[in-house]
Amino acid sequence: MSEPNSYTVISEQNDHDCTTVRAHPRNETFHVVEYADEDARDRVADLPVGSVVKMELSRAGRRSNVWRAESVRTAHTDGGTAEE
Repeated sequence: MSEPNSYTVISEQNDHDCTTVRAHPRNETFHVVEYADEDARDRVADLPVGSVVKMELSRAGRRSNVWRAESVRTAHTDGGTAEE
């Protein structure tokens, strides 16, 4: 597992539970397709495009550029407020 990093949601979660995020400040793109639990999946599902989240990601299987969200913490959303 990695340390939690900041990511911006660039594509909301689709019907297959895939959300695309961009890392700060490197601008790398990650496709999050698995979640540690239902709570993590639900947190990501509620995020609109432009939201900034702190996530801990790990590889999801052997496929390239698909990731599992081990932890999810909202930093801020469009029009929302920061969470502690």
